Amino acid sequence: MIVNAYSNPFLLDFLIVAERAPQDERDQLEAFTGQPYNAESAAVGAWSQPGPRWVFKTNAGQPLSVAGYVQQRPGVWRDYMINTPEAFGDHWFSVTRHAIRIMNAMFLSGQAHRLECVSLASRTKAHKWYGVLGMNFEGIMRGYCADGQDAVMYAKCKH
Repeated sequence: MIVNAYSNPFLLDFLIVAERAPQDERDQLEAFTGQPYNAESAAVGAWSQPGPRWVFKTNAGQPLSVAGYVQQRPGVWRDYMINTPEAFGDHWFSVTRHAIRIMNAMFLSGQAHRLECVSLASRTKAHKWYGVLGMNFEGIMRGYCADGQDAVMYAKCKH
C-alpha cells in the first residue's frame, strides 16, 4: 500500500491516530505531561500546536501517523509524532521516506537550521529510527520528564 503525506490534516486524523497509539507512545506522553493518557487530549493537544503539521495516510485514506513541528526559536523546531502500530509495521519505509522529505523541505525552505526530537530514554527502538532519519544523539536529560524519568535529545542540523 502506498502512503502519502498531507499537510493541514483534520482534527479527526489526529483523533483516529491517537486512539490507536501504541503503549510506548502513550507512556511517553504520560511521562512528559504527568497526566494519564487520554486519546482526545493527545489529539487536540498535538493538533492545536502552532507550526506545520502532516498526516500520513494509506492510499485507502486510513491515517497512520500525524506529525508536526513546534518552533522553539527562529530556525529551531521540535518535532512531535503520534503513530498507529501499522505506521512502523507494514508502512515503516514509506513513513520514513516522507519524514525525511519533510525534514529536508524544512531545511531547504530556510525555515529551519535545526530540527530536534526529545524522547523517553527507554524508547530505544525509536532512537534507532531517529538515526535512520539522520538525527544525532546529543545527550541524556536526567529527570526531564514530569514523572522524573530521563529523556534524550536527538537533532539534525542543516550544516
